[in-house]
Amino acid sequence: MKELLIIVVFIAVMQFITSMIHIKYYQGTVRRLGKEYSEGYLGVGMNQRKFKGGQVCIIVANKDGEISEFRILSGLTIFSMFKKDHRFVGESIHQINWSGKEKYQEVATNAIKMIKKEMQKKLDMNTASAI
Repeated sequence: MKELLIIVVFIAVMQFITSMIHIKYYQGTVRRLGKEYSEGYLGVGMNQRKFKGGQVCIIVANKDGEISEFRILSGLTIFSMFKKDHRFVGESIHQINWSGKEKYQEVATNAIKMIKKEMQKKLDMNTASAI
């Protein structure tokens, strides 16, 4: 019984440590892209599923809404890493051709909503300061 408790505690500690490493990786990626594209907008979309791997999408768009960077993280384990998807680069966030790319549509749409909200916020601030 004592051995079982030691194993359970060890597994819990390992899960905590690997989760912290993955969180640092995620935060570092977002921070690095934010610095690299400081003039644009960065949006993050997420979805979590119970028995399927979750997805995280980071989209960076310029001031006109053209996608500069599209990265997707998909998987069940902490070994999942962000992968660049060049198929979306150059497309407008206002009108994306999803044909053949529906796999990421839900999570990318969430990131795009975040970008549009930031664009609207900046537009409102510029309008308010012009008055």
